[in-house]
Amino acid sequence: MTRRLISYMFTSLDGLIADRDGGLDWVPIDDGSMRFANTYFAAMGGIVFGRTVYEGFVEYWDRLVPTDPGTTDLEREFAGIFGGMERIVVSTTLATDGCERTSVIADDLAGALSRLKEEPGNDLLLICGPALRSRLAELGMIDRYRTLVAPVALGEGIPLFAPTREPLSLRLADSTVFSGGVIMLDHEPA
Repeated sequence: MTRRLISYMFTSLDGLIADRDGGLDWVPIDDGSMRFANTYFAAMGGIVFGRTVYEGFVEYWDRLVPTDPGTTDLEREFAGIFGGMERIVVSTTLATDGCERTSVIADDLAGALSRLKEEPGNDLLLICGPALRSRLAELGMIDRYRTLVAPVALGEGIPLFAPTREPLSLRLADSTVFSGGVIMLDHEPA
């Protein structure tokens, strides 16, 4: 059985993944959605990142201080899960970060991801910016789109997708409503 590549990203109601300054302070994280994330990420075989998002994840989660009184049990749990995950970074500028769990795809994106998907193991998450998401969508590499829609409109910011040559047709497979008002839409290619 092949591993699936699952796009996983928060977005605002108006389709933005970050505010105009690249900030994510608007993302509503409550205990219910954090518990879901811990369970969901723990079941994955790894994460495929774009470089910028990867650097943000590593900066925050790998450097989280578990003994800090402001760190919750759920955050400690997520940091432990993330710390043990395989990380694949799509980048032509990131050579290595010294982490044995991190590999870099610098060229032959479709070939490299096809080989990763054929390896045994659990599914792979895709957490990236709009250019990489659109490129992988056009290559037909994304098997599911799990989009967590937050009940906020930002007005300006970074879009979920970059412009594409062709429309991306999807079919809603499932949805999940979290207590904080976030809705996860689970789409698959039509």
